[in-house]
Amino acid sequence: MQSKNSDYNAGEKAIQPPSMPRFGWAFFKIGLTAYGMAILQQLKALIINSKWLSRKEVDEGLAMVQIYPGPIIFNLTTYCAYRIKGIGGALLATVMFVIPSYLLMVFLSWIYFSYGEVPWVHPLFIALEAMVVGVVAHIFVDFSNRYLTGAKTAMMAALAFILLLYKVHAFAVVLISIALGILLFWNTRKTLAANTTTPSAAAAIPGNLRHRLLSIIAAGIVFIGAILLGLFWQHTNGELLFSMFKIGAVAFGNGMTIMPLLQQEAVISHHWLTMKQFADGIAFGQITPGPFLITATFIGYKVGGIWGSVIATFGMFYPSFFYTLIISEIYSRIKNNPLIQTALKGVLAAFTGMLLSVVFSLGKVSLISPAAYIWAAGALIAVRYLKLNLLWIFASGIAAAMALFYLGITI
Repeated sequence: MQSKNSDYNAGEKAIQPPSMPRFGWAFFKIGLTAYGMAILQQLKALIINSKWLSRKEVDEGLAMVQIYPGPIIFNLTTYCAYRIKGIGGALLATVMFVIPSYLLMVFLSWIYFSYGEVPWVHPLFIALEAMVVGVVAHIFVDFSNRYLTGAKTAMMAALAFILLLYKVHAFAVVLISIALGILLFWNTRKTLAANTTTPSAAAAIPGNLRHRLLSIIAAGIVFIGAILLGLFWQHTNGELLFSMFKIGAVAFGNGMTIMPLLQQEAVISHHWLTMKQFADGIAFGQITPGPFLITATFIGYKVGGIWGSVIATFGMFYPSFFYTLIISEIYSRIKNNPLIQTALKGVLAAFTGMLLSVVFSLGKVSLISPAAYIWAAGALIAVRYLKLNLLWIFASGIAAAMALFYLGITI
């Protein structure tokens, strides 16, 4: 039977990715235009529509990046770029992805710490958060249509949603879904294997194995060197590096789940920020495009100016970059194993429920007025039914929110 998943498996031939400059520019545009969880939609659209990787490869990568520390969307960006263009492409893509939000955050930090509070942050925060709810709702519906293929997958999605509702750690939910996937779908492993595509040109990581392993060893030396520098550099910037590196190296999940660790380090342990400054830094992380944990740049700027912002940003994102290189090499060799296939089916079903939890969690804090529901519904309709580019959706929302703010209309 040729199901709705036919585009997920067959008929997706990879094409030659563009030159490095064009490849980097593609990720720069995502970093410049995509917000929060909406980045996932932009990233998938770029890679799948360009046929650099198949939808299945991207979705399997999304399942894979749940199992090790680091911000999920950044991990997925690194994974996809490494699969497409190797170590050089991964380095270029991740740097270009982070640079726009880094520069914007440095600029906002300079304004904030030089001139005080910025009054337009709050209304923009309300509008953007509400629109992100709509976009994530669209991603949830898309995943539901693709991965909830029967009672078992629906049950796993519901279980994941309930576990997150009761504050079970996301990493524990992933482990449970892996075990249940193997248990529930083991009898279908032959069908899963039959639906697995043969490796395409994009499926093989570019570069010979020896070169890739040498590159990973070099990345590991940088990883260890950063830890030692943070431990033994008797300077505030050394403490800053170690604090951000420690969070990036051990924290699982998305920006919201990692945020408590940032608060612990920046506000409670080191007193670099007041609680109000920390809350404002979170708001800036929301209104700037790109990865939400760019809030680390805000903290670093407060501690050590420009150099502090560079150190904090590097410390937050480099560990997950290094982990992704290692996991990608391992995963590419075991992903067609029946055990891995059944586990992945469980993880993708559970991730659908986890996305619903994200919709509810964001909705509780973002949909605080009738106007916020209008923002969310408008974004959902625009992205799902009108097929508008997310850049135009968020640009229009920002313009409307600013106009309402200056007209004195409360949203």
